[in-house]
Amino acid sequence: MASESTSTDPGLYPLRCREILRDYGFGNRWIVAEFDKENLPDDHPVAETWEVCDRPGESSRVLNGALAGQTLRQAIDALGERLLGRDIAARFGSTFPLIIKLLDASNVLGAHLHPGDDLVRRRGMDDFSGKAEAWYMLRARPHATILCGHRDGVGRNDLRQAMLAGEPQGCMQERAAATGDAFLLYPGTIHYSDGGLLFYEIMQNSDINTSLNPQVDDRYEPAPHVEARADEILEGVHFEDGFDPRTRPVTIPAGDNRRTFLIACQYFAVERLDLTAPHDLGMNGERFRVVTAIEGPVDATWPGGVERLRCGQSCLVPAALQGVSFAPVTGEPAGSPPATAVLVASVPDLAADVVAPLRAAGVTDEAIRALGGRSSLNPLNAVCC
Repeated sequence: MASESTSTDPGLYPLRCREILRDYGFGNRWIVAEFDKENLPDDHPVAETWEVCDRPGESSRVLNGALAGQTLRQAIDALGERLLGRDIAARFGSTFPLIIKLLDASNVLGAHLHPGDDLVRRRGMDDFSGKAEAWYMLRARPHATILCGHRDGVGRNDLRQAMLAGEPQGCMQERAAATGDAFLLYPGTIHYSDGGLLFYEIMQNSDINTSLNPQVDDRYEPAPHVEARADEILEGVHFEDGFDPRTRPVTIPAGDNRRTFLIACQYFAVERLDLTAPHDLGMNGERFRVVTAIEGPVDATWPGGVERLRCGQSCLVPAALQGVSFAPVTGEPAGSPPATAVLVASVPDLAADVVAPLRAAGVTDEAIRALGGRSSLNPLNAVCC
């Protein structure tokens, strides 16, 4: 369905972007098979679709409306904080702070970790920031697992020896991964998967990956000094007994709909909306939202028009766009209405956007803290004190 915008402000409407594609060895054709996307290749795997992204030389291109054909970078330059939001512009300037993906891990996802902001600055790594990321499982094959974080009792030397022996997975904690599970991987979290997972991924705007194989460097080129490389890798690992990256979602009513908080930390928050009626996003000019349809089609409606998202498609909602709501598609064939659900991503004010509405709904602070996993790195431990 084409956009039907009649707004006098051509910049303020939900921006649909063309996906940036990645073909890695861990992927296959699961994204193509499961989602109603357009113009995906029919001749090779699609490991990742980068739904919304702005990086040097790699900026999402707008598909709809008055900005069609422009990059997200051009849209940000033109609209500034009206697109990003007052709070986001104050914190990040003109840098878009997130990358949002769909990721097909049909095959092995190798053992690696991501550095934090401090390590990126100390080493002068060439990227905007460190890399916290989170996974929400959209599909999972029976008995799928991830290895995430170290087993209790494993220390620096244990992992060092395992890496030098080519067996770092033996130091990791295995965790079941089923559809609907969410995991928050703070910087320094070692992780690996044997495959069988299709998930939504949100992260800081960084593409730094550190392999746990000391034979290679960050560019996956041969490392000349293997033991020194092992020590470099270990500098970025977070060691914490009792660490648990699994978050515990919390659901509250939102009129006739259900609003489930899935993941929350200082870098990003993700909610799931299960829709039976229109839901107003409540945009207030402070922060943009990225909305991804994960079940059924959904209509985004605002004072100037309507934009339809098919299952698997995303849109960027400018911070200053008020009166935008999402609703199930009407006029479907007779019978039970299709399930409709979207994921809503943001860079939150944790106190105002997460803690306050959940406390108002009667949710305990213990349950709120669980949205950040069990870790000393969880910022909700301080916000909910």
